[in-house]
Amino acid sequence: MKNVIALLMVLFAGATMANTIGNDVKLFYDQNGNLYSGRYITYHNNGNINSDFNVVNGRIVGQAKFFYESGELMESGNYAAGQKDGVWTKYSKTGVKIGVASFHNGDKDGDWFIYDNAGNKLFEMHYKNGEKTGTWKQWDEEGNLISSKKY
Repeated sequence: MKNVIALLMVLFAGATMANTIGNDVKLFYDQNGNLYSGRYITYHNNGNINSDFNVVNGRIVGQAKFFYESGELMESGNYAAGQKDGVWTKYSKTGVKIGVASFHNGDKDGDWFIYDNAGNKLFEMHYKNGEKTGTWKQWDEEGNLISSKKY
């Protein structure tokens, strides 16, 4: 297993992040300066995986996962042409879902929910093409609605 990890580290060490282009799209290049294509894995100093995703023609595509140093899943979601697209979910270090966010072509688009570390919903927000829309709500830790604002 250690040999496989070492091989993966060597194979992907040549891919590096380059300039950020519009909408925070990062381009990845190989050691020869060509747009990188392949699996891209980064590691924390302790050897645990930090990030794991695929790159095609220099842009992140498909499922992406990001991890805490402890190895627990921190965030996962989808990329299309280097931009967040679809539903993204964030977790606490203990594995509790603490956020759900929707994107389309890198813009906030759809429903967003924020939870506390016990999994109680604290915020409900809505976006359309990056703009606030609908009724936003906030709850206290006991579940009582404390704020509501229409956009």
